[in-house]
Amino acid sequence: MRRLTTLVVLGGLLVLAEVMNAGTTFATAATGSTAQFTYRSTLDPYHFDSPNFKIFQKHPQDVVMRELTIAPGGDSGWHFHPGPTYVLMIQGALTNYHANDPTCTGHISSAGQGFVEPPGDVHIVRNEGGVPAVFVVTFLDVPVGGLFRFDAARPGNCPF
Repeated sequence: MRRLTTLVVLGGLLVLAEVMNAGTTFATAATGSTAQFTYRSTLDPYHFDSPNFKIFQKHPQDVVMRELTIAPGGDSGWHFHPGPTYVLMIQGALTNYHANDPTCTGHISSAGQGFVEPPGDVHIVRNEGGVPAVFVVTFLDVPVGGLFRFDAARPGNCPF
């Protein structure tokens, strides 16, 4: 009986370890991606309105800015961010795919264009062109000292 109890407890711990590790076990890493710089600063709460834009931050949060390059054929890996993310294309092009799109239709952004990623949106950006894609990203609503990017598992809607 004691041996059976021990086996049940060990089995339960193994299942718990697998569940807790599932997000990292099946996560997809970036390929061909480098960061030229990363800047981070904590901002105190603020609120302002304009005729076309409103922003409100209740608690201190970090803002992170990065310049990234993805080589031809490289990608960001499937991931998401805790807050809104602004992406400004400097050179080349990126194709953005979303986990919630059953057709896996890519949206291309080229140099001089940009896009916004909503909080929690699981996506991957790929450089499907022949030149390096260079872009600047601003991450908002990042917990003070916390992560601005979370790896995600392949959603299964895209062949990659």
